[in-house]
Amino acid sequence: MESSRPTWLDEPCPSWCLREHDEDDHPEDREHRGEPVDLAVVATGEDAVPVTDALAPLDLIVQLHRRVGAPVEWVSIEPAEARQPRLALTRGSARALATALRRVEGHPGPGSLVEIPDDLSSG
Repeated sequence: MESSRPTWLDEPCPSWCLREHDEDDHPEDREHRGEPVDLAVVATGEDAVPVTDALAPLDLIVQLHRRVGAPVEWVSIEPAEARQPRLALTRGSARALATALRRVEGHPGPGSLVEIPDDLSSG
């Protein structure tokens, strides 16, 4: 966003940037950020077998961002409340992940996304 431009911001914001940039932003916080997308999932950090025995609800935030002055845009996927698990994907990697998820979704059968109920608490 470009309301009152800080002196350190020497480039225009990308069209998707919604972050308010301030003069006193810490150098590590100087980045462009898009609109966060909240996503409720189930996940685990445990080494359980089967993995489904250790699933717990997790709220994720998916967001596009780019460091000021850097050429690469990233898609981050990280918990809203915790520090782990975290993914930082280039746009190309994010597209590849989306393609892989669509492929899994499109192949009915044991273990496919089509066979997994949307509400895991029901069974």
